Amino acid sequence: MLLLGIGQPVLAMPSIPWIKSADSKSAFDSGTTLPTQNPSGRLREVEPPGGVQQLHEALAKYHPRLSLISPADRSQLKGGPLNLELKIEDWPLANDLELGLGPHVAIQIDDHPPLRISEWEENYLKLQIPALSPGSHRFSAYAAYPWGEAVKTPGASLNWQLDQLRPLAGTQPEPDSPWLAVVSPAELGSETPLLLDWLVWNAPLQNLRAGDARWRLRITINNDSFVVDQQEALWLKGIDKGNDINSVQMELLNGIGESIAPVFNNQLRAIPGGRNPKPIWLQPNLTGTEISRLLGEAQPDEQSATLPNSEPLQPTASTLESFEEFIPEQELTEEERPSDSSSNAGSLTEGLVMGEPVANKAKPNETVDVQQDLDSKSNTASEPTPESNKVAETEPNSTPRAPVITKEPERILPSSTLGGSARDLLNADGTQR
Repeated sequence: MLLLGIGQPVLAMPSIPWIKSADSKSAFDSGTTLPTQNPSGRLREVEPPGGVQQLHEALAKYHPRLSLISPADRSQLKGGPLNLELKIEDWPLANDLELGLGPHVAIQIDDHPPLRISEWEENYLKLQIPALSPGSHRFSAYAAYPWGEAVKTPGASLNWQLDQLRPLAGTQPEPDSPWLAVVSPAELGSETPLLLDWLVWNAPLQNLRAGDARWRLRITINNDSFVVDQQEALWLKGIDKGNDINSVQMELLNGIGESIAPVFNNQLRAIPGGRNPKPIWLQPNLTGTEISRLLGEAQPDEQSATLPNSEPLQPTASTLESFEEFIPEQELTEEERPSDSSSNAGSLTEGLVMGEPVANKAKPNETVDVQQDLDSKSNTASEPTPESNKVAETEPNSTPRAPVITKEPERILPSSTLGGSARDLLNADGTQR
């Protein structure tokens, strides 16, 4: 017996409390761990949108702390609606009517879609939830960014259990067992790029040394799978838009790739369709005002807000004067010059706002019939003559007025008092012979 024990290797592996089967133990003792994998195939990881990065940086100064007020963890309810109360500290809550949801608190019950709370009373969140089904239920709550990603700093999230009527054994994880809460995809997400986020509760520390594998998360998007071992949100592109429905499956595994009970650790979600209009945080760049409004630090300017189907505002006379500084004086006709009447101001403004030319200019090499123009529009002036420009230059302090257009006299027969031989040198039309 002593000879048989000599030279046998001894594996000193850390204990894993949620591995209970003999087969799992022998497989883990073999030293085989599930390696991580990066997204491959059509899927590729990309950086967050520019707007997301800006908002993430603006919210970095906050350190949210979330706590449960009532009912207490593992309370036994007697039926009827649930009055839930939480407390959130050092985290803004906002929901702009035009820009959309800002920072908020998300509450998830079992594997249902999250409830998003953006209103509070002195840091307290109070809401009434319809009666739960009989049995045990798992709650999780977390401070969330405008795009739905969970804040993962210490104290920013919590979980608890409530029992309706009485506990139901076998439906909830053990107090020290890891379990999964799928944060995204959710209704805030869109197809391009796709946000994937999750929370693993009671996840033991890992990667402290080589081969220290405690848990893995396998993510399958349609038919493409990859494996991660960290709680960091991912932004992905490459979703097949040709499919009628795209899906995401998340499975929480132990270090060797085996599933971990309970049912929360294997969830399937449908990817929501793109929102129209797209969320503002998908833009590559946000203005300072937009960031302040999304964080609830500034309110929209009521004077600049325009109602749907409302008429555009008409500029005042002072606005017209500012426009006139950029328009050469000689290019304004009598009808386009600003006057005391509001009708003329409106016609000029309409042309400027709509981007239309202010004055109709004669094109190069185009002949203008002055006589016909004077007969049809007696009050309309055409291009100024060189003589009128000279007059304007000699009188710089004179009051601007409409350019004077002189009519070229018609050619008439010449007259002369010459007699004798001098008259004989001319033709009948006055030209020299």
